[in-house]
Amino acid sequence: MGRAIAARLLGAGHDVTVWNRTTGRDEELVAAGARRASSAADAVADREVVITMVTDGPALEQVLFGEGGAADAIPGDATLIEMSTIGPTALAAVVERLAPVAVLDAPVLGSVPSVEAGRLVIFVGGERDVFERHAELLGLLGTTMHLGASGSGAMLKLVNNAAGIAALVAVGELLALTDRAGIEIDTVLDSLAAGPLASTIERWRLRLKGEDRSSYFRLALARKDLALAFDEAERLGTRLTVPEAAAARSDEAIEAGLGDEDFGAVVGFLRR
Repeated sequence: MGRAIAARLLGAGHDVTVWNRTTGRDEELVAAGARRASSAADAVADREVVITMVTDGPALEQVLFGEGGAADAIPGDATLIEMSTIGPTALAAVVERLAPVAVLDAPVLGSVPSVEAGRLVIFVGGERDVFERHAELLGLLGTTMHLGASGSGAMLKLVNNAAGIAALVAVGELLALTDRAGIEIDTVLDSLAAGPLASTIERWRLRLKGEDRSSYFRLALARKDLALAFDEAERLGTRLTVPEAAAARSDEAIEAGLGDEDFGAVVGFLRR
């Protein structure tokens, strides 16, 4: 995702410096005109906008605050746009430690093809004036939604991911039922598309049928995001019992070796 975002910004004519924790993953970007930084700190030293897109909270901690990290080198008048899925608690800690640098949480719905087509949905939390200052830049990547105060984007990304995996698990279990009842899958999906799951069926039909095995979002990462949602629920004194059930079924699929496959693979696992 980070490479795709950088490529999109390069294609729009922006001056882009890149740094990746894994050596060599920036080769295509450098060939396309990006400057390769020697460290995270080197990448941000003279930048107006810093974008982070990493796997999880510990990765962000390393990139910002570890050896050669970006935090101390970000100019005070720059803006950090944090696009990873880390949750509002981790985001709040970043905001506090980076002050006075402005921070927007801007996690996304979509995958690499969505970036390339400029069709991400970007959930943004943070000060309205900071968002408006960078809305045009973010608009190159897709549709932006300013959702409120700092942390709002981070929270609602977790909510969306929890809803998505819970829906997939529910459909997977129901397809296991209709498979055993001898009902043809297209008939089942047509019936579900006539009800409240219409958008789910429309968006994921090929994956539900096992005809699209592309990896857009790994199951292990979806499970990581559920864990973050559970942490937030505990912090706020509530429970997410349906996502908890989805997490249990996801764990079964991961134990069966599907963690690196697209999270839609849980449907085929449940049908089997």
